[in-house]
Amino acid sequence: MRALVKRPGAPTRNLPSGEERARLVREMFDRIAGRYELLNAVMTAGLYKLWNRKVVRATGLRPGDNALDLACGTGSLTRALAASVGPKGSVLGIDFSAEMLRAAEARPAANVEYRLGDATDLASVPPARFDAATIAYGARNIPDLDGLFAEMARVLKPGGRAVCLEIARPTGRLSGAFYGLWFDRVVPKVGGMISGDPHAYSYLPESVKAFVAPDELAVIMERNGLQNVTWDRLGGGIITLHRGTGSPDGPR
Repeated sequence: MRALVKRPGAPTRNLPSGEERARLVREMFDRIAGRYELLNAVMTAGLYKLWNRKVVRATGLRPGDNALDLACGTGSLTRALAASVGPKGSVLGIDFSAEMLRAAEARPAANVEYRLGDATDLASVPPARFDAATIAYGARNIPDLDGLFAEMARVLKPGGRAVCLEIARPTGRLSGAFYGLWFDRVVPKVGGMISGDPHAYSYLPESVKAFVAPDELAVIMERNGLQNVTWDRLGGGIITLHRGTGSPDGPR
């Protein structure tokens, strides 16, 4: 699996890597699944719904289309995608946490299917199957970013869209100061209190610090078959939205 890249000037971290990290993160999400959406609402002041809508718009999905939502968690974005494609379309949500999927399935929709699976190895999904593929807040938890985006490119129809929403460290002085206070101090304390799992919300800021920079993420997407990759910062710079399209000739 591809190692996470340490950015210049970033502090030293003690996060595990590879399969050990995947196991620990999966167990962590299993533990907090029951309060995950509540915590998202609290930690983002409800802005996660706005950012979900931006992801949906970036996919360009239309009624009747088919979409894939990787690291779908409890299904917040999955349901938004399902609403955009309507009853004649479909959405497949895949996550590696059984408890997160259990929470997602508690809010069923006729045009949504959930599966337990690995976002870097979609063996059960045929190539050129989807009009759009998304991942929100999940890429930084996946050590093999090449595998992730290669699979996204493989399952997209020619010209289909891949969208990645992720937390990032802001570059501005003011937003950086707010980020340091909110994510490094407030989030671990409040998240630990609400979830009953302090480790889970001390992991959040550490995982963001360990993640690749936005411009490097764009390079990783491009080298794995996605074209026309662009990205923007949202939420004062603490969120990035990357977009890419599948090859017009289909998956390579």
